[in-house]
Amino acid sequence: MQLRPTLLLSHVRLKLLARNRSAIFFAIIFPIIFLFIYGFLFARGDPEDVRFLMGPVVVLTILGSGFWGVGFQIVFWRERNVLRRFRPAPVGARPLLLSGVLANWVLQVFVVGLEFLLARLFFHISWPAEPASLFILGSLGLFAFASLGMVVASITNTMQETQVICNLLMFALMFLSGATVPFAQLPEVIRHVALFLPSFYLVYATQASIFGAARLRSMVPELAALVITTLVCYLLSLKLFRWDQQMRLSWRDKAWAVPAVVPFFLLGIWANLYSDRINQALALYRSVIRR
Repeated sequence: MQLRPTLLLSHVRLKLLARNRSAIFFAIIFPIIFLFIYGFLFARGDPEDVRFLMGPVVVLTILGSGFWGVGFQIVFWRERNVLRRFRPAPVGARPLLLSGVLANWVLQVFVVGLEFLLARLFFHISWPAEPASLFILGSLGLFAFASLGMVVASITNTMQETQVICNLLMFALMFLSGATVPFAQLPEVIRHVALFLPSFYLVYATQASIFGAARLRSMVPELAALVITTLVCYLLSLKLFRWDQQMRLSWRDKAWAVPAVVPFFLLGIWANLYSDRINQALALYRSVIRR
């Protein structure tokens, strides 16, 4: 059983984070800054508008933690030869990867809970209508994005290369999904493109859970895509894992990363042809923002 090494490494990761001021700022303080920017600047302090924007705030928090909190640390440790020191130990790659996901999950449960508490205190929002659904969706979203970040870390060789790819992915996931610009204000073509992005489904699902506009059982395709993405990306990151920076991957090896996007590519095709997610997202927006 590798549960004990995973829990031990998760504990070590959390202790290291608590000692790192830069990590504390970007993992905890920076998401709180986004909350107040959204609350005061975009929602102008209106409780219902702030409550609606909590969906994008939660998704941005999860995105940042998934890409930068897990994948980026793997590359950092590989460049600093930290992973090479782990190699002789009877640990293996699995506990190292799982501990990163688990530690970031614990951290993000705390951060998201703090965001809702501060939004309640400063903007007087109501608590989420479906807290259990929100918890499940947020957890699955973090697992999916963290696993995707691990795949990126597996195919990149340097910190600079990782930053470029992560920034490009983050740009698409943030600006084309409704996480920054409201989905209703995006051009029609971009709305259909958003159906291929996991961040769109997470934004819509979290907002629907906050307002009780949809039950978890009505989001089976989104849940299935998040779970499948997590499993596929985790297995791919194990296959492509490297202890040493000198162990370079060929283009044929890097092509194994392609299946990571297949679940949401298929979901995007299905959603464009058969689902009514665009109209549902627009209806939720109009019922809150234009009430």
